[in-house]
Amino acid sequence: MKTRSVKFNAVMNTFLTASNMFIGLVTLPYATRVLSVEGYGNVTFAQSISTWLSAICLIGVPTYGIRECARVRDDPKALAKTVKELLTIITFATTCALSVFALCIFFVPRLRDLSALMWIFLVSTLLLSYGVEWFFQATEQYEYITIRSVAFKIISLIAMLIFVRHQDDWLIYGAILALVACANNLFNITRLLHSLSFRNLGHSDLRRHRKSLVSFSILSIATAIYNSFDSVLLGMLSPNNRQVAFYQLAAKLRSICYQVVNAIVSVLIPRLSYYAKNNPAQYTSLLQRGFGIVFNLSLGIANYFLAFAYPLIVLLSSEKYAAAVISVQIIGFVNFFSCLSTFIGLCVLTPLDLERKLAMANMAGVPISLVANFALDGTWGATGAAIAVLIAEFVIFTIQVHASWAILRNALQLSEILKALMINVVALLAGFAAAALPLSVVPLLIVGFFIYGATWFIVGLIVREDSAIWVANTALSLLGRQQIQPQKALKHKK
Repeated sequence: MKTRSVKFNAVMNTFLTASNMFIGLVTLPYATRVLSVEGYGNVTFAQSISTWLSAICLIGVPTYGIRECARVRDDPKALAKTVKELLTIITFATTCALSVFALCIFFVPRLRDLSALMWIFLVSTLLLSYGVEWFFQATEQYEYITIRSVAFKIISLIAMLIFVRHQDDWLIYGAILALVACANNLFNITRLLHSLSFRNLGHSDLRRHRKSLVSFSILSIATAIYNSFDSVLLGMLSPNNRQVAFYQLAAKLRSICYQVVNAIVSVLIPRLSYYAKNNPAQYTSLLQRGFGIVFNLSLGIANYFLAFAYPLIVLLSSEKYAAAVISVQIIGFVNFFSCLSTFIGLCVLTPLDLERKLAMANMAGVPISLVANFALDGTWGATGAAIAVLIAEFVIFTIQVHASWAILRNALQLSEILKALMINVVALLAGFAAAALPLSVVPLLIVGFFIYGATWFIVGLIVREDSAIWVANTALSLLGRQQIQPQKALKHKK
């Protein structure tokens, strides 16, 4: 099967990430401003259920399928057989999960009250199970993925601007999201059927996938529980979906910011995977630099949310979401621990074939998340849900650090971590000072961003923190100027 260069795929992936962020930053303010708080909460509640159900229906196949299909992508018959076997497994899981959910729509009062919306998202979840995005990723069809994804997101945006005009149009809004997702997946199914032939494949061997899928399904379902099921529980335990709307606003902001960090991690994974097996010294060097970048970026986002939560909410939604301020502030630190966990899981544990420890760490977060949500959601609403997911992410992060400590203690320098903490604390204080300036929302956010960033950069250069030096050297390289030597190099020179 013909594939593009890695550079081309990287460009496509970058464009896709950027477009997703841009469209997300357009649709979020529009939906939250036009729809009522409860109406927006109804849709996000249904979306959360759909996300959670999808994890059960797919049982880890998206991640596992990429690996398995990539290994046989040059053998059309073996590739078709693998896809057929995985789709068979998905069919069984989907039939069981959606049948149970269909019964719940009839008998659970909260679901029955939103039955029309629930049936729409049930169909969307069904088609998502057969969307086979993992097949196109495995075969590196990033050009197709990018064009299709951006096209359907634009269609969704246009449809929303045309048909969602009043605060009671939340059912229309939900239908647009679900139907566009359905069309997206139907497109994938059609392309798959034209790409592969499923004739004369012989007997399917489903058992060969069992062992690996157990770990991947645990990872997938566990992640979905503490990332999506919190919204489901919040909707069930609250008298209405207003609290879901507040929490989901914070969760959407987290998702947008997470994409930035995840884009960096996704670039590091293949190189670190190669170095882990072939060049341990380069692995350690790249791991150290990557951790520094992810640490500073994710902590910077958390601090920005902490200092500028209120103007950020007003800009992206309106004053009617002011009650979400504390949730947004907490969710910034959820994003911090989540990003570090992602880095450790995918850049340390996975390259070293320790994915079982990764799955177990995520599984440990499930009971913590469930207990915390049951204890906090009914009393504290969106704030309680944010605290619950923060506790779960911190536990997962701690377990992953313990599982990878033998590698981390040799790869990371405590002095650099302390430097990064110090410069971010100083930058946070500057951010709080900027937040007190008598400016309107947009100028305040822009000025605050530059004050925070400039403070971080200047203090970082003063204490010679590695990430700050890397940023400076990147800029100097583009300008053709002499670069700053890292502190280690200067010491060696002496």
